[in-house]
Amino acid sequence: MTPEPGDLFFSGGRGLQGWVIRRASRSSVAHCGVLVERTGPGVWRSHEAYGGDGPDGGGSGLRERVRDLAAEPVVVVRPWRTAAERDLGLRRSCALLGQGYDWGEITRIAGHLLHLPPLQRLGLALSRPDRLICSNHCASVVLAGRPDLQLPHPPDRIWPAPLLDALEGSP
Repeated sequence: MTPEPGDLFFSGGRGLQGWVIRRASRSSVAHCGVLVERTGPGVWRSHEAYGGDGPDGGGSGLRERVRDLAAEPVVVVRPWRTAAERDLGLRRSCALLGQGYDWGEITRIAGHLLHLPPLQRLGLALSRPDRLICSNHCASVVLAGRPDLQLPHPPDRIWPAPLLDALEGSP
């Protein structure tokens, strides 16, 4: 499939957050984002959520970056059935730019990985509705265009691998 604006990409992620998410979900997928605009052959402007400073600086949260799809293994998924659905999703992604990173959700995922319910509860307590991780962003984007799509978890609690599985299995 040739990537188009509005498509989602999924990758292995990097750093400690990526490792925690991969281990907790027993998957090679730990990061995702929205492809927004092709800037060159295989190179895209994307919307992605990062904890810490991210690979390109700029602080944590949801922001734009330039991504070379050939630089690391990625899976590209097109969740849209129509251009109207895609446009709603892209508008939602733009509206979310600048939101902070949800370290509470990462804490909850770490608690799941370590089998520590108190850490999971702490993560839930720290999590805020105005914060997100990459898969929360992508789930919100998809549901803006496809509110009928059934996901296995609420959009503010879904991890990259279950989101990818749900999208690959949807019509």
